[in-house]
Amino acid sequence: MTDPRAATTLAAGRGTAGQEEALRIWEGVPLRNPAFTGREMLLLTLRQALDRKSKASVLPHALHGMGGVGKTQLAVEFAYRFAERYDVVWWIPAEHQTVVLQSLRELGRRLGTPETANLQQAASLVLDELTRSTQRWLLIYDNASNLDDLVKLIPSGGGHVILTSRNQTWSDVWDPIEVDVFDRPESIELVRKRSVDVTLEDAERLAERLGDLPLALDQAASCQAETGIPVPEYLAQLDEHMRALTAHDQQSESLSTIAALVRLSLERLRADAPPTAELLELFAFLGAEPISGGLLRRGRDADVSAALKSALRDETRLDRAIRKLNRYGLSKPDANSKIQVHRLFQFVLRDQLGEEAAERSRTNVHRVLASANPGYAKNAETWQTHAEIGPHIEPAGLVDSELLDARRVVLDQVRYLQLIGDLDGSRKLAESAYQSWSKVEGAPLLGPEGELTLLAGSQLAVSLRLSGFNERARTLADEVFARLRSSAAFGPDHEHTLNAATEVGPNLRVAGLFREALELDKDTVARTRRLFGDEDPDTLMALGNLAVNERMLNNFAGAHKIDAEAVQTWQQTVSENDIRLLFAQTNLARDLYGMGRYGEALALQRNVFPPFREQLGSHHPNVLLAARTLAITLRKVGRYSDALAVAEEHYRGTINRYGEDHEHSLAAAMTLANTLRVNDDLVRAKDFADNATSRYLRVFGADHPLTLAAMVNFAIVLRALDENDRARKLDERSQAQMIDRLGQTHGYTLCATSGLANDLAAAGESAEARRLSEAVLATSRGTRGPEHHYTLACAVNAALDLITVGEDTAGHAMLDQATAALAEVLGEEHPEVVGAREQHRIECDIEPPPT
Repeated sequence: MTDPRAATTLAAGRGTAGQEEALRIWEGVPLRNPAFTGREMLLLTLRQALDRKSKASVLPHALHGMGGVGKTQLAVEFAYRFAERYDVVWWIPAEHQTVVLQSLRELGRRLGTPETANLQQAASLVLDELTRSTQRWLLIYDNASNLDDLVKLIPSGGGHVILTSRNQTWSDVWDPIEVDVFDRPESIELVRKRSVDVTLEDAERLAERLGDLPLALDQAASCQAETGIPVPEYLAQLDEHMRALTAHDQQSESLSTIAALVRLSLERLRADAPPTAELLELFAFLGAEPISGGLLRRGRDADVSAALKSALRDETRLDRAIRKLNRYGLSKPDANSKIQVHRLFQFVLRDQLGEEAAERSRTNVHRVLASANPGYAKNAETWQTHAEIGPHIEPAGLVDSELLDARRVVLDQVRYLQLIGDLDGSRKLAESAYQSWSKVEGAPLLGPEGELTLLAGSQLAVSLRLSGFNERARTLADEVFARLRSSAAFGPDHEHTLNAATEVGPNLRVAGLFREALELDKDTVARTRRLFGDEDPDTLMALGNLAVNERMLNNFAGAHKIDAEAVQTWQQTVSENDIRLLFAQTNLARDLYGMGRYGEALALQRNVFPPFREQLGSHHPNVLLAARTLAITLRKVGRYSDALAVAEEHYRGTINRYGEDHEHSLAAAMTLANTLRVNDDLVRAKDFADNATSRYLRVFGADHPLTLAAMVNFAIVLRALDENDRARKLDERSQAQMIDRLGQTHGYTLCATSGLANDLAAAGESAEARRLSEAVLATSRGTRGPEHHYTLACAVNAALDLITVGEDTAGHAMLDQATAALAEVLGEEHPEVVGAREQHRIECDIEPPPT
C-alpha cells in the first residue's frame, strides 16, 4: 500500500492489519469519513451492479438537481469497505481532462506501461493494459462532467469502474445508481455524530428543516457544533437568511438551503475570523480540484486584501484558518492534506457574494496564482506547482484577467502542458488566450501586436505542429514571426523574434521546404551570434537547427563542420557526460553516417548512447533518435542481426511515445523495414514499408520528400520480392517528383534514380539501365565523393550493366575496382561486398534525418 494513512484506515475497515495483505496499488482515495451514515442498500446495489456489468454511474436523484446527496462519499466508503476485492484501487478526479490524463499516466507508471510523451497515448496504453490485465482493479472517476471527453478515457473491460457525476446524461451510457436524500433516521444519526450535545428532538428539527440533504446536514451540524449555537437559534438565523434569498432568487429548495447555510457560516466567519472568511471566498473563483496550503503560501507576497495577507504570511495563521473551514464543515482535507470545498458551496459562493466581496475575491485569486506561479516550465522541478495551478486557470478567468502577471500564468501553463505531453490541453488553452488577447484594444502587451498576444500565438503554433495541424501551424508561425520582425517594439534582433524564427524553420522543413528553412536559419544564426556571442547556448541551438537543414539538403559535410564546432565548444565548457554535449555528439554521428563514414559514426554513437540513455531514460525523444542512428549504423557496417534488435526496440519505444502517425514513428517503421529486408524477413519488411508509406502519404502528402523517400525504400522491398512492376511504378513516380522538388543532385534523387536503374535491369531493359547507372554514378562522384559507399554501390551497378550489354572486359575491370574500393570502406566480409563479388546489384535505401 502506498499511502500509510490509507493503510491504517483500511486495516480498520478490513480486519486486523496483520491478518490482511495490503493492496498492491492504492492511490488518491479521499480519507474515509468517520461520520459516514447509512446507505447500506446503496452500497449493496453498487456492488451488485459492478458484479453484473462492471461499470456503474452514481448520480443524484433527478429531483435534487445539482446534488449534495453524497455521491462521492458513497464511492469513498465503497472503496474502503470492499478494498479486499481488488489489487488496484485508483481514484481519478474527473472534472478536468488534463487531470484525468495525468492520473492515468501515473497509474501507467505504477503498472509498468511504457513511457510516452503524449498524454493521450499514455492513457491509451494504460487503458489497454487494464483491459488485458488479470489483476483485480477498481477505477473511480469522481465528478465526471463532459461525457464526450471522458468516455474514451475509461477501460472497455477487465475490472470495475465507478463514476460519480451531476450530469444525468451518464444514465444514457450506463444504468445509474441514484443517490437520494437521507431517510430521516440516517439524518438524525449524522447530526448526532457531528454534535453529541444535540437532542433527538433538535436533530429531527434540523433534518426536517434541511430536507434530509446530506451535504446540508453535515455542514449545518458541523457549524452548530463549532459555534455552540443552540439548534433553535441556529434554525432561526437560517430562516432569516432563507427569507432574504427567496425574496430575490428563484432556485431549487435544496440549492436555496445550501446558499443560506453558506451565507450564515460566512457571516459568522467575517465577524469572528476574517482571514478564514477571505480564504473561503477564494473558492468562489477557484476550480473544483483541491489546493494545497503550500501553493497558497507561495502567494504570500501577493498584494491581496489585508486579512488574507495576514494568513498567507504566517503559516500558523494559515493552518488555523484551514482547520476552521474544516470544523465549519465548509471544506475537507483530501488524502494529501489539500483543501477541497464542495462544488455546491463554490457555486453558491459565486452566486451569493456581493459585488464588492466578489471583486475582492477574484482579485485575490488572480494575485495569489500569479505570485505562486513558478514561471517558465522548462525546469521539471516546477511541474508539480504548474500541475496544481492548471485546473484553476479557467474557473479563475486568468485568460481575461486585468493583471498581466495572471495572463503570464496562462502562457507558462501552455508551455508546461506541451512539455508533459498534453498537446490537446496546451492547444486549447493557447487558442483561448490568443483569440481573446488579439481582440483587446488599448491595453499594454495585448491586442494583435501585443507582446503577450504574440507569445501566445507562437506557443499555439508549437502546439499545432506537435499535434499534427501542420498547415495551420506553419501559417500562424509565419504570421507571428512577421509581426515580431516588423514591430517597432521588437524588430528582427529581439529575443522574441529569434525564438519565433526557431519555430518557423521546423514548419518549413515539415512542409518539405528545406532550402527556405536553410536561408531563414542562416539569418537567425547570424543575428543570434551578434546578440549572444558564439558560445551562448541559444547560439549553439540556432547552429544545431542550421545543421538540421544541411542534413535535409544532403550537405552532410556542411552539417558535420557545424556540429563538430558545437561539440568542441561544449567540450571546453561542460563535463563529458553533460546532456548538451551528448546531444551534439549524436548529431555529429548523424553527419558521419550521411558522409558514409559508418564505422566512425557507430563508434561515436556507441560511446555516447549509454550515458545519454542513463541520464534521460530510454523513452526520451533525443534518446530515441539516438537509438535510431545506432540501428542504422549497425546495419550499414554489416551487423544485421544486432541492427534488427536495436531497430525493433526503437520502433516499439517510438510508437509507445508518439503513436503511429508522428514523423519519428514513421521513420522508425521505415528503419525497421530496411533492417528486416537485409535480414531476409521480406514479408514483415513489406508490411512495415507498405504501412509506413501509406501513413506518410496521409500525413505529409504525395509529393513531400519524406513520402518520396519512403516510396524508394518500399520499392526496394518489392524488388526483393520480385514484385518488379509495382516497384518500377513507385520509382518512376518518386524520381520524377524528387527531381522537381529537390533537384537532380540531391541524395534522395540519386537513390531514386539508382532504384529505377535496378528496375530497368530487372525488366531486361539493359541499355536504358546502363544509361541511368552511368548518369547517377557520375553525379554521385561529384556530390557524394568517389569513396562514398553509395558512389561505390553505383559503380558496382554500372559495371554489372556494362557486362549485361556485352562489354565484358570493361565491365569486369570496373567491377573488380569498385568491389575492392567497397571492401576498403565496408570490410571484406560485409554482405554487400560479398554480393558484389557474386555480381548482385546493390540497393541504395534512404534513412532521412529528423526534421
